[in-house]
Amino acid sequence: MILKIAWKNVWRSRGRSLVVIGAIVVGIWALLFGTGFMNGFMVSYMADIINHDVSNLQIHNPEFKNDYDIKFYIPDGIKKAEEVRKWPGVRGATTRTIVNGMIASARNASGVQIRGIDVQNEAIVTQLDSLISEGAYFEGIKKNPVIIGEKLAEDLKVKLRSKIVLTFNDGNGDITAAAFRVVGIVKSSSLKINGLYVFVRQEDLLRILAIDNQVHEIAMVTGSRIDEELVVNKYNEKYPGDLAESWREIAPELAFMEEMYSQMLYILLVIIMTALVFGIVNTMLMAVLERMRELGMLMAIGMTKLRVFMMILVETIYMSIVGAPLGLFVGWLTIRYYQNAGVDLTEYSEGLAAFGYSSILYPYLEADAYIVVTIGVVITAFVGAIYPAWKAVKLNPVEALHKI
Repeated sequence: MILKIAWKNVWRSRGRSLVVIGAIVVGIWALLFGTGFMNGFMVSYMADIINHDVSNLQIHNPEFKNDYDIKFYIPDGIKKAEEVRKWPGVRGATTRTIVNGMIASARNASGVQIRGIDVQNEAIVTQLDSLISEGAYFEGIKKNPVIIGEKLAEDLKVKLRSKIVLTFNDGNGDITAAAFRVVGIVKSSSLKINGLYVFVRQEDLLRILAIDNQVHEIAMVTGSRIDEELVVNKYNEKYPGDLAESWREIAPELAFMEEMYSQMLYILLVIIMTALVFGIVNTMLMAVLERMRELGMLMAIGMTKLRVFMMILVETIYMSIVGAPLGLFVGWLTIRYYQNAGVDLTEYSEGLAAFGYSSILYPYLEADAYIVVTIGVVITAFVGAIYPAWKAVKLNPVEALHKI
């Protein structure tokens, strides 16, 4: 009986009910889109860093990362990379010979990290070739080609085919220098790729360093559903003398950012839910005050206060049941559209680039988020109806019947 009465009451005052339903739809949409928008920032930034820089996991000599001394190489690094490429779950592995040094042009100079890369496998692991904004990926210049970042090129005031000089210590500890020509310029949201790394062919760097096939880093990319820790543990068990680390250990700031964004999403959830609660309380309280005479009559003819209380709650729950699917659909539609089209933030591209963010944002939302948001909004609607329902049961039937 209460269910029937509550359903009829919802549609007796359509305007008021549509206000509550609209608030629920907007609340769910705002939560979904806000969550997707913030996830887009986090996912795009982390994906760029992981996919184009740190990879899923890296292997080093345990001493190498202390001061990046070239004598701390991975024993048989090239052979180990060939082996791990065959491991289940590993999509690719590349080797790098790394040395810190200076880069100089006719106009300027800067400190850089020089990375001698396995050209073919680097493209598989980090898609470095896809980041080329000008020039080509080690094509067009035969002798000592080099790829640099867009910001570094701007600082050095160089362009394609410009001559630059790299200075560093060779395998004997002597300072050596070599001339290179810019074959390509890369553009990335990664600040290191844009302004710190210099990419040369591994064979060119090995020849200048006068070291025989020594590599300082193996970077691996795994399948999308593979736990990196399993590969890390497997490598460390097989080669205990090396140090294998996942991206969480290599770049702990990314793991911290992931946790920080999760906390921010909870704060966003609380803010929107609080606003929704006040909206529902206001609308339902107004509904109770408008129906004081009706409610007084119901209690006068024998409806208990508990039934009146439940009737108000059920009315709100009905409106939540109507509004929740609409809000989910509108939110899903918005996320789906911007996942493909992207949110254009080019007006703020300069500021975003300074923090390593892309100017095109693609909102992202996992499937379980829709369920969590819906449950949260329904609970919020229920909580928001408690005070108006409590106000209704506090009515005195005799006084309520005399209300105009």
